[in-house]
Amino acid sequence: MLRTVIVGLGNVAERIHLPALRQVPGIAVTGACETDANRRERVGRAFEIKALHSDLGSLLEAEKPELVIIGTPPPLHREQCLAALRAGAHVFCEKPFVETTAEADEIIDEARKADRLVAVNNQYRFMAMYRETRARLDRGEFGRPFLISAWEQMNHPPSKEKNWRAHLIRSTFFEFGTHVLDLICFLFDSLPIAIHAEMPHPRADIPADVVVVVTLRFPGERVASLVLNRITQAPERYLEMRLDCEKASIRMSLGGVARASLDWSKPLGRPISRVSFVRGGEARVESGGRSQVIAREKHYAFATATRDNLTQFVARIAAGDRDDAPVKHARALIRLVNAGYESAETGGTVSLTWP
Repeated sequence: MLRTVIVGLGNVAERIHLPALRQVPGIAVTGACETDANRRERVGRAFEIKALHSDLGSLLEAEKPELVIIGTPPPLHREQCLAALRAGAHVFCEKPFVETTAEADEIIDEARKADRLVAVNNQYRFMAMYRETRARLDRGEFGRPFLISAWEQMNHPPSKEKNWRAHLIRSTFFEFGTHVLDLICFLFDSLPIAIHAEMPHPRADIPADVVVVVTLRFPGERVASLVLNRITQAPERYLEMRLDCEKASIRMSLGGVARASLDWSKPLGRPISRVSFVRGGEARVESGGRSQVIAREKHYAFATATRDNLTQFVARIAAGDRDDAPVKHARALIRLVNAGYESAETGGTVSLTWP
């Protein structure tokens, strides 16, 4: 059993990390640290964590963990990842990974020196609806993919947050954008070669990026568009994606679907009905006038996807795997995010090259 500790007992630990850890074989949670004494005691008791500390140094010294789960705000990730690696532990870090590629490089270099692995919890790709879509793409069922459209619509500016997110200026694209960028790269099985972003500020009272419009160009005449809108009055859509391929289009809806429609199908020459009611999300294939669900998430899947990400990570540790390609991909996502902000600030398109 891997001696495992968790750093930070905030909402992400309580709702995602700790429920996920209970379901991962080969892990024993021996301790945690949290600066807020009330939260430390309440969450620690709820999850029966025996050793509770107020700081990372005492936690590492007392527990000597083999795996450290980091669930603190991103400005703390660099320092905490380095401390865990220098203490001889593998690291599983919540997203966003870090704030700059220089910080990512420090962590990657330290992991190599320590002969340890680092993983980042961009867990959406572990959800069934995205895994099944990617598996069918790999089998060639839909033909060649060429266009991804992704969008989020909600009324949720930073002022509605009650934690570190409330103070972000680089906000929506940094905090949420890494998830969407990772999914786009996952479905295209590639990193983009250029990014262009627009981040207008339609409300003078909100300095953060709450409206984000991004175009990504990929090798092989492929393109993706991304629209994130956190100040809309429209019905909430947590994350919608449409993937267009030669033979079919795939609609992926995350965050609960309650939808009923009756549409005229020109290819079939008759009306067709579509009914969806699912709490987590679904992937639906549309082709030839027909629509068919290929995967559903019956419940919110953030904790179960984190469980699957952690399970894979633990298996890699047990196998002696030291491939740092996954953490290098997390670094690439940070490069993409910063390139998006650069594009929005300069008004130009940023070309991207990768090692």
